[in-house]
Amino acid sequence: MSADRLHGDTANLKSSQSRALQRLGERRVPADRVVSAALARDLLDLSHQLGRQLGLFIDRRGQVEAVILGDAHSLSLPEFARVRGALGRLRGIRLIVTHLVPDPLTREELADLAKLRLDLVAAVHRGPAGIQLDLASLTPAPPRAAEVFTIRTWPRVPVSTLSPDLSTRPDEQTPPPPGAPDLPVDFTGFIRELEARLVAATTDARAEARGTKATALVVHGGGPEVAARIAELRELCRTAGIQLMDLVTQRRPQPDPRTFFGQGKLREVIVRALEQDCELLICDPDLTPSQAHAIAEETELKVIDRTTLILDIFAQHARSADGKLQVELAQLRYMLPRMVGKGTAMSRLAGGIGGRGPGETKLEIDRRRAKERINALTRRLDELRQRRDQRRALRRSTNVPVVAIVGYTNAGKSSLLNTVTQSEVLAENKLFATLDPTVRRIRFPEDREVVLLDTVGFIRDLPPALLQAFSATLEEVADADLLLLVVDASDPDRDQQRSAVEAILGDLGAGKVPRLLVFNKCDLLDAEELAVRRAEAGPDTFFITALDRRSTFPLMQAIENHLWERGMIERSPTFPGDDES
Repeated sequence: MSADRLHGDTANLKSSQSRALQRLGERRVPADRVVSAALARDLLDLSHQLGRQLGLFIDRRGQVEAVILGDAHSLSLPEFARVRGALGRLRGIRLIVTHLVPDPLTREELADLAKLRLDLVAAVHRGPAGIQLDLASLTPAPPRAAEVFTIRTWPRVPVSTLSPDLSTRPDEQTPPPPGAPDLPVDFTGFIRELEARLVAATTDARAEARGTKATALVVHGGGPEVAARIAELRELCRTAGIQLMDLVTQRRPQPDPRTFFGQGKLREVIVRALEQDCELLICDPDLTPSQAHAIAEETELKVIDRTTLILDIFAQHARSADGKLQVELAQLRYMLPRMVGKGTAMSRLAGGIGGRGPGETKLEIDRRRAKERINALTRRLDELRQRRDQRRALRRSTNVPVVAIVGYTNAGKSSLLNTVTQSEVLAENKLFATLDPTVRRIRFPEDREVVLLDTVGFIRDLPPALLQAFSATLEEVADADLLLLVVDASDPDRDQQRSAVEAILGDLGAGKVPRLLVFNKCDLLDAEELAVRRAEAGPDTFFITALDRRSTFPLMQAIENHLWERGMIERSPTFPGDDES
């Protein structure tokens, strides 16, 4: 056996032990058997002699592909040159591993079975009845289950006496007759039938799937805001067209500094995600570059975080040239520190890069090109900023008042703009449906124009890269004469959302701009709750249903009064819209 097929630390081995490992790599087993009794015995004898676990990768022809030398408790499996099989197909490799004590298959070994899509995993150990096997394989999940496949295990079997029938369910197995030969399993037929069922199950699941399947990982410190965070993450996934199959939470003060969830818990989540045929892991809060790299080492799934998800939504919804430039700049600024070498994390921008020499050269080229693109986009956006400054200066010179609509994403800002200006700006029940700022004009009274500005929606923990890229657009808010802070009255998290918006307004330098508080979607509240809120509201608070124009009349009157008191418009003899039904 060539040295490159022996994996593990062999530095302290005797020459006789090294030769014994080499001879293991030259062994063969019948293709229709999981493992022969002779190979299981020799493998276990050598494992006990070394005091370390041993593993064999065996292909479907019965040839040993690799010999793995571990420590007393575990194995570190080598990477495969080819990617995981698609559409339910398995790796074509089974793993035989020794246990120094008669323990069942470990969680890590079952995780490797699912992660690598192995044909089968068998643990060999000595017990009171002699050499025994623990077996596990993948199998299609039951109908209507969330996952596509699950892990199937069999009762422990003596290698010398028991012949398990792998084509039946564990509860259908019957004891073999006395003196049965060593594991007379038609392994070839079993794998052929299993893979056909896995392919069919995967094909059916993908036909029924709506969007990319994903699993979300959330670390939180507890508190009342956790439910709102989780609901918001689900809504972000829905907006991005992602089918969220599972959401796993972990309560701890901070994410694990290396693997976000902790090594053991992360492997459990990965196994579950693979069983559900997920393609994506989403982490909240954001990953550090080192965490992204460590998770990428554990799985072939694509790994992103909350900021990457938000940036992807912005990229989908950007329509104008300005918006597309701003989104691209935000993505590059966020991803640049994460171009750190090999790995498949963070949208796989660094995929295929690793090691020293040419790989690092290619990485440096990618980083330099990203920096050059950032500089070019920054210059372009600076030009657009100057044009906006000129437009704002023109409005100031002509004393045209600006009223900016701000608020949490999906609070109903665009719907309000459409109603009061009779416009048709895109308004959907999704987060960040409207990305590009929209300007419309209204008149107070007939001979006096007022600019109404609809801005991009805010969200808690707004990514700094996004805030920086959209600074030229958001400067319009700080320069406005009046803000309409729109809040979704029907959202249980409305108070936290309002606090998040006010914090962002402070960061933008708009903290002292006069504002009116507007509770929208009041038609979704019952009459008693609405009456209580009206009684508790201040004079600058209004309750509307943005789709009902009549409900906005008191708000429009308040806008006119505010601008008139500041001398920015003349008093209208009648309220705009009074003559309309």
